[in-house]
Amino acid sequence: MKQLIRLTILVCSCAALALTVVAGPEPLPSGKEMKEVAPVPECDFNWSGFYIGFNYGNGWGNGDTHFEPLPDAPTFFDLNATVLNADPDGFFGGGQIGFNWQWNNWFVLGLESDFQGTDIEGHDKEGPIINSIGLPFINPDSFLEAHERMQWFGTGRVRIGFVPMCRVLIYATGGVAYGNVDYSANSNFGNPPFATYPVDFTKTKFGWTAGCGIEYAIGRHSTMKAEYLYYDLGDEDRTQNQLIAGVPQGPPFFVHYNFETSGNIVRGGLNFKF
Repeated sequence: MKQLIRLTILVCSCAALALTVVAGPEPLPSGKEMKEVAPVPECDFNWSGFYIGFNYGNGWGNGDTHFEPLPDAPTFFDLNATVLNADPDGFFGGGQIGFNWQWNNWFVLGLESDFQGTDIEGHDKEGPIINSIGLPFINPDSFLEAHERMQWFGTGRVRIGFVPMCRVLIYATGGVAYGNVDYSANSNFGNPPFATYPVDFTKTKFGWTAGCGIEYAIGRHSTMKAEYLYYDLGDEDRTQNQLIAGVPQGPPFFVHYNFETSGNIVRGGLNFKF
C-alpha cells in the first residue's frame, strides 16, 4: 500500500508540474490593462457525454512465488523455504468505453470500463536446490522454477476529476480489476528420477485497482490521455505432493506454492466523444 501511495503521488505531482510548465506564469498587467481587463473567454469544450476509445501501454508487476516445504523444513530436509521473483512485464493494448458528467465547469465525475490483451509475463529459475541447513542438494541439476503470465485483463472504475483550464482534465480513479493469469512452478530434484513437485494452472482473478491520469481535448469530439494504475489481483495457492518418474507418491512430503499477482500499468489512449 505504501508503494501504491508513493507511485500515485509521484504520477499526479508530475502531471500537475507538467500543466504548470505548459501554462507558464501569468504576466503582470500594466496600468492600462488593469483598467481594461478583457473578459475570460468561455471554454469551447464540455466533458459530459459518452465516449469510446483505445489504449496501449506497458505493465510490470510482482509475481513473487513462495516455496514452502511440508510438513516443515527440518522434516523435508532437502528443501529450504524459498522465494523466486517471477516478476512479469510486457506490453498490452485494448479499448475503453465510458461516460462523464461535468458540472460547475470545474468538476467531472465519470464511469469507465476497459479490456486489454497482454504480453505481461515473467519467469525465474534457481538451482541447485538449497536444503534446510543451507547446503546444495546432492544433484547439481536440481532446480526451482516459477512462471507467471497475464493473458488479458480489464477494469471497471470511477473517475473523479477537475478541470484546471479549458480542455484539460486531471483525475483520480479506482475500482475493480480482473485478469486471466497462467501460473506454474516446480521443485525438481533432477535425474535419475528424484522427486518433482510440478503445478500448472490458469485462473481468472478479481481484485482492485487505483491510480490517476491527465486527459486533453484535442478536438470537439476527441481527447488523448496518459494514465497510471496500480492493480492487485490477490494471491493464489497450490499444494503438490511428490512425483517420482511422474508417479504420485503419498505423504509425508509436499510443497506449498503461493503466487502473488499485483503490478503497475502506464498507458496512453485516444477517446472519441459522442
